[in-house]
Amino acid sequence: MNKVIRCKNNNNRKVFGLLLAQVFLGVCPVLLLVFFVLFEMYETKILAIVAIVLIFLCNVAYSIVARRYNVLNSGRRGERQLYKAIKHLDGNNIVFCNLPVRYKRGRSELDMLIISHKGIIIVEVKNHSGTIQGTWKADKWEQKKYYKNGQHTVQEMDNPIKQMRRQRDIVKSILNAAGEEVWIDTVLYFSSCNAKLKLNLRENDYVCLGSKEILSFLNNYERGEVISKIQMEKYARILNEARANV
Repeated sequence: MNKVIRCKNNNNRKVFGLLLAQVFLGVCPVLLLVFFVLFEMYETKILAIVAIVLIFLCNVAYSIVARRYNVLNSGRRGERQLYKAIKHLDGNNIVFCNLPVRYKRGRSELDMLIISHKGIIIVEVKNHSGTIQGTWKADKWEQKKYYKNGQHTVQEMDNPIKQMRRQRDIVKSILNAAGEEVWIDTVLYFSSCNAKLKLNLRENDYVCLGSKEILSFLNNYERGEVISKIQMEKYARILNEARANV
């Protein structure tokens, strides 16, 4: 049976705050418009200009906040899908969810870290849809979305392969500082089956699309080494103690 350690997810608080901000910014223009009419602000030029500018700024701010909310909420949905998939993972593994890590100036939060008898695996979740293009060495990847009216949008995203490499280096440094040497692998998981991947990666850059692929990858993962239960618990204890200082 898997042992799951769920760490505090800071994005939950951010999402809730952004939701409240959307409500506030959505109501403000309506209230301003009501005051504009009831108090006949349109009869005073300065007040009219101020009211119009405030309404405009509220709408701009709402758009920015809504975009940020959608990004974070989309990420949370991907994490939930990963968590559901991991419930069906074979073996007796130790699973950290939303694990914060820090070593010297390096700091990050891992969507998931799995300690198994086969090794340690860091899983990074992306809930992006559309066509994802990029290479292992590029700083940015492209996300293209196509719509029924023939239009499309293009957005950039940070290269998650490089992000995972930094995460692996931090975890490895934490374990090395405690006198432990262990191989750590990383896997990039796209939770949306609507994503189409066009990636130029190296042989050991693992990418999975959908719950079935990630579960199959983790169940069939092999490094040729076996980690004892005692050693697994030791790694978990080191990381647990390290996160308390983040």
